[in-house]
Amino acid sequence: MLRHVIAFATLALACTAQAASPDYQAVLDWLERNADAPVDGLAAGTYGQDRLADLARYAPPGYQEELDFDSLRIDLTPTAHYEAHPTYQAATQKFAGQASIGTGGELLGHVAGLPFSREQILAAPETEAGFMVAWNQIHRWQHYGYRNESTIIYIQPTGDGSAGNLLEGMRGGGHVDRHVEMFYHRVYLSRLATEANNDYRMDVDGADELFFKEYIEMLAPFDIAGLKIVVERPLDQSLGDQVNSYLPTERRVRRLSAKERADSWIGTQWTLDDFEGFSGMVMDNDWRFLGEKAILTVASSAEQPPQFHGPMSTIPLDRWQLRPCFVVEAVPRWKDHPYGRRLIFVDQETYNIPLTLVFDRDDRLVKIFDIVYAYSDDHADPPPELSTPRWRASIGINVQERGATIAAEADSSTEYVTVKPSQVRKLFSISNLSSGR
Repeated sequence: MLRHVIAFATLALACTAQAASPDYQAVLDWLERNADAPVDGLAAGTYGQDRLADLARYAPPGYQEELDFDSLRIDLTPTAHYEAHPTYQAATQKFAGQASIGTGGELLGHVAGLPFSREQILAAPETEAGFMVAWNQIHRWQHYGYRNESTIIYIQPTGDGSAGNLLEGMRGGGHVDRHVEMFYHRVYLSRLATEANNDYRMDVDGADELFFKEYIEMLAPFDIAGLKIVVERPLDQSLGDQVNSYLPTERRVRRLSAKERADSWIGTQWTLDDFEGFSGMVMDNDWRFLGEKAILTVASSAEQPPQFHGPMSTIPLDRWQLRPCFVVEAVPRWKDHPYGRRLIFVDQETYNIPLTLVFDRDDRLVKIFDIVYAYSDDHADPPPELSTPRWRASIGINVQERGATIAAEADSSTEYVTVKPSQVRKLFSISNLSSGR
């Protein structure tokens, strides 16, 4: 059975006072000082705590501190090249130059493929360019979407940082005392490069209006089992998501409000908009392009299941790369949102998000989202379902409260499967929320 592990860590304060977290300006200063740090600026090899000064050019303030521990091991490999499937490349070429950014940041004229080229992004004003990067990330190559099963695990710190009860792959400190099992499936209904013969959309009702649907079901333990959520993301984002949840204790389906989307999701460091660094709606934010930066990340994990080390098992013990990224700022348009702004690093080739920094309303760093991907290295010409850089792990760290969330596969890979219209109708039927999958 496909499984991965999502670990949620609620860390108690080890002392009465915490070191001040970096502020937004400190990160901007770091970007400016290290803007010229090249992708090939570090030789391949193993880096430890004694090489933090070298690694710091590729890790922003806040994350640098997370790397500062005795047993740190970063196995750095050469930066690799990952191409999207030829069907996606063909759609990108066919519709090149057709997409544009509207006056409010909306995406106009996009049919399928990557909306904007690198040349368009670099030539555009910073606000327009920010929206271009955001829309490229949303419409990156994802085949029909992906599915997996997961376990959400709550971890408490040990007083001396030693290892308590940990899951497979967690090789640092911390103690697991609770877990929740979950099933997740996202299916894209439109803008599909693989559906050129059907106007680039799936043959299901609503595909001309909806971008994707998500299904989330909690499987265990008993006190949360049966909770189900269906998310419908419209192509016209001004309409807002429709999020329906089924609560078995209440035996009814209800719709979640926009405010609930900004709350902590089942006690984790994530909101519903934080999966994979950012999974919310572009139009809920004002965007600004800040430049380009090579950063340290795990773009193609060599570990199965993923391995983690460090005082709370939050740092991947894996092969790393220096990846060139676009850097964008996202400021929530909803004035009561708990986040002040996000600083998002977007891979210039895959448009995945390897790293997101979240700042509070006082511009202090509050959270770090670090995402790990894998790639099918053994396939010279992979089929569509194996040609997508695959989500492998997510780490969320609250640098102010010292809380953390680790997400990692356990037994096998996330599946990017071909989905039939009949499967979509069954899985995402709101009337079926009160029954099994």
